[in-house]
Amino acid sequence: MNYLFYLYNAKAVKIVFMKKKSTYLEVGVNLRDVVPSEAFHPGELFYDELKERGITQKSFASMSGILPSQLNEFIKGKRGLSAEMALKFGHILDMDPVYWLNLQMIYELDLAKIKQSKLNKRLSKLRKAS
Repeated sequence: MNYLFYLYNAKAVKIVFMKKKSTYLEVGVNLRDVVPSEAFHPGELFYDELKERGITQKSFASMSGILPSQLNEFIKGKRGLSAEMALKFGHILDMDPVYWLNLQMIYELDLAKIKQSKLNKRLSKLRKAS
C-alpha cells in the first residue's frame, strides 16, 4: 500500500492509496476538500519556534514591543495574529511575515471548514429524518 504524506497545518496527514501507482487525482481526493479533525493555531508553532531558538516569551515580548500578556494569549490560541505582529515576528526571527499570516489564514479556514462540515452533517441527518 502506498502513502502520500503532505503537510497540513504543520501536522502530517496520511492519505492511503489502494493501487501501487495511483495518485490522489486518480482516486478522486481533492486536497482542498479535506476537512481537518482540528485546527492548529499558529501560536503553537510560534511557541515551538521560540523554544527551538531558546527565546523566552518575556524576552521576545521585550524585543518586539508586544505586551507579554498579548504574546501569551497568542501562543495559547486565545488571540489571532495581526499583520503588525507578523511584521515584528518576521523581523526578529528573520523570517518572512507572510509565513505567519498564512498560518493564521489556514487556521481560520480550517475552523470554517470544521464548522461547515458539522453543519452539513446536521442538515444531512435532518433531511434523512424527514
